[in-house]
Amino acid sequence: MWFPYLLLALAYLLGSFPTGYLVGRIAGIDIREHGSGSTGATNVWRNVGKLAGISVFAVDFAKGAIAIYVMQQANWLLSSLGLIANIAIEHLSLFVIGAGMLALIGHSRPIWLGFKGGKSVATGVGVLFMLNWTVAIAAFSVWLVTMAIWRTVSISSISAATAAPILMWTLQGNIAYSCFVTVGCIFVIWLHRSNIERILNGTELTFKSDSKA
Repeated sequence: MWFPYLLLALAYLLGSFPTGYLVGRIAGIDIREHGSGSTGATNVWRNVGKLAGISVFAVDFAKGAIAIYVMQQANWLLSSLGLIANIAIEHLSLFVIGAGMLALIGHSRPIWLGFKGGKSVATGVGVLFMLNWTVAIAAFSVWLVTMAIWRTVSISSISAATAAPILMWTLQGNIAYSCFVTVGCIFVIWLHRSNIERILNGTELTFKSDSKA
């Protein structure tokens, strides 16, 4: 039964993959010393360029999606390797939840960068997409609408993170997954606490069209 725990460790390491940092280094900068200091897609977009930001978002999304997919396939993996007949469905759900949470923590607290990374939005979207793609698309729609209104990434991210648990409890039958999404979104909002302070002070950056191309 050790194999699922190995997958949990791999989920953290996958989440820890420093996409934004590496893209910044390729561009000749340490992204942690620019803008907000985050290694996330938004800070990369602002300081390296649009294509770089989109690339970072795509890879960070994939980190969360792959972590969940591999754990969701754990029954097949275990039986194929002859390690165990199967995992009880309730235990499998707990392992899936663990993989998702560790991927989020890995992105925001990567072992390779002194435990300082991004705010887990893109990775969280990847996790959510694998748990319930309908909820993920609905939450992303909230992000797009709020972005069109306020042109502020942090407001859009916080709004989407607020909407996702509500949507999950409404549309998802798996209670364990819904509880996890609630906790995960609270974690993402907590990571935005400095942004919330700047929003309240009126000093938060808006996402202007004059970002690097």
